Amino acid sequence: MRKGRVLVVDDSAAVRKEVVTVLAGSAEFEVVAECEDGFAALKAMAEGKPDLVVCDLVMPSCDGIQFLRLKAARPGFEEIPVLMLTSAGDQDRKVELLELGAADYITKPFHRGELLARVRIHSRLRVLSDDLKTANERLYELSCTDGLTGMFNRRHLDRVLDAEVSRHMRYGLPLGVILVDVDHFKKVNDTHGHVIGDVVLKNISAALKGHVRRADIVARYGGEEICVVLASTGEKGSMILAERLRAAVEAIDHTGVDGDIVRVTASFGVIACEVKDPKLDVALLLQRADHALYTAKHSGRNKVVSWNELAADGEPGAALGAGPHSRKDGGNSGLG
Repeated sequence: MRKGRVLVVDDSAAVRKEVVTVLAGSAEFEVVAECEDGFAALKAMAEGKPDLVVCDLVMPSCDGIQFLRLKAARPGFEEIPVLMLTSAGDQDRKVELLELGAADYITKPFHRGELLARVRIHSRLRVLSDDLKTANERLYELSCTDGLTGMFNRRHLDRVLDAEVSRHMRYGLPLGVILVDVDHFKKVNDTHGHVIGDVVLKNISAALKGHVRRADIVARYGGEEICVVLASTGEKGSMILAERLRAAVEAIDHTGVDGDIVRVTASFGVIACEVKDPKLDVALLLQRADHALYTAKHSGRNKVVSWNELAADGEPGAALGAGPHSRKDGGNSGLG
């Protein structure tokens, strides 16, 4: 277990030395910095990322009260506990300290054993809090990740689409969605086995994720279908990216069980929302992307088709994005 990182703040060099000496006597802690006032402490916190701050109440320039207020306003600092050093005459201000966010206080002149015990308690609580936060983040990651490919799963995709459609309808920000379907995927499974089919999906997932921005979402839509959500991206940007993704998928060499190279292609359906449509919701958005994808599959595969272009050309069914291919569960269209 790593040592607890402690920042010591006091305008008295003698007090700082005594605190450091107490902490140095334990193998549990290391002092990352010593500061004379709250302003210097804030800078040291940004550089040293302590687990705990031991801070005097009365200091020139920036005292303990001001330090607590400034700390609370800094993102990332609010969870770092502060153990305040007070004098016997500061009794009326101790409640104020706790209300401002101090984790605890100890009266000067302090007992060395008490100081060490309080530092140990709050340092451990901080470590436990960090561990719990990490565990919760991991649980959330598992809850929204597809176990096979490492992409986001359909549950997370639905949440993202709800948020992005709402943002588009409220602020008019452009939104692009790309549906991807691996061509002849059933043939890959039948010819090379499901193990290689899984390898193909994993490789394609990695390729797609490697070509999008951090703000974009790549999620498994269903079976061999993948959905890419492009925040603040219009028609031109969505089409350019879709073509890059198509070329990237086509270029992948998938290694079979016997060492043979397996090559696959994919078809892409694109919908870009640049102007508010009062009828638009997530279901209609996906229907339109699905209509474009179906057209790409039906007209030869390994190509990119835009729903906007289909609608502009007056293709039957494109106005609403409906058609015999449309489905609610995101399953295979039947074309492969």
